[in-house]
Amino acid sequence: MEPGESWAYRARGIDPLVEVRLVREGSQKPARVLVHFVADEFEGREESVPPARLKVRWDDVESFRAREERWDRVSALGPDRDDPRDCAASEILDEFIDRDLAGMNDSDGCSITISRPDELADSLGLRIEQLTEYPEAFREDGKLIAPWPVTELVARAAAQMNAEAVLQRVESEERKAQHAAIHGEYLSGRGRHFIDPEISAKVDRDHGKPIRDVLRAWCGADNVERFDELVELRKEIKRVGEVAERAIAALRAHGHDAVAAQIERELGTPVEMLRAELPD
Repeated sequence: MEPGESWAYRARGIDPLVEVRLVREGSQKPARVLVHFVADEFEGREESVPPARLKVRWDDVESFRAREERWDRVSALGPDRDDPRDCAASEILDEFIDRDLAGMNDSDGCSITISRPDELADSLGLRIEQLTEYPEAFREDGKLIAPWPVTELVARAAAQMNAEAVLQRVESEERKAQHAAIHGEYLSGRGRHFIDPEISAKVDRDHGKPIRDVLRAWCGADNVERFDELVELRKEIKRVGEVAERAIAALRAHGHDAVAAQIERELGTPVEMLRAELPD
């Protein structure tokens, strides 16, 4: 910034851009610059302002406005801030999509920035047109900026491709939530803070469960059904293992070591593994 330069000034995000001329930079901290407001309506007003309020040189203001309008159109298609799909998509992209390939723009309507659309589409079994066909999509610095529907499409595809890992996390979070709803929970921070069971249950109803429901839905009904069947099978395996262990222990206690050893061999899987299939 040099004295005499014209810049586009904005005090708040909702304010229009206005032309100011830089008078001089301040020497104190925090940093300030003295600007002169050019339009007649300001009647020669001068003000010392933070440099961050000077957005772009006035010669480039039209291209800056056009860029903001593009981002506004993309952002307008995003879900509300309390929509559980927002958090669900963020979790999926953070876990399963390489940040160098694509990333979610949380503060811009949950839009998505895609560095290599062809590669992303191939990795998720999508057509490139599914990422680029939205009229609100645009390119900036060589990257594709696409609205929320593309973000959700990518999150759904990634969730289905990694359904077992996603559903395992959902199940784990559900067990924790159920435990907290009965016993309460401690939150770490500056000291440990105990959260009453009623509060834990309400927070989960309002926030945790809706996100888990979205994640399950994105994994697909077939994947959820297979995972649920696998969970039940593992429970049964654990139960059978515990029964077998008790029987083997009883045989040994009554001096039937040879029979106990034979049963262990015929099971084919160590009893310890059977017992460890599922956590308590």
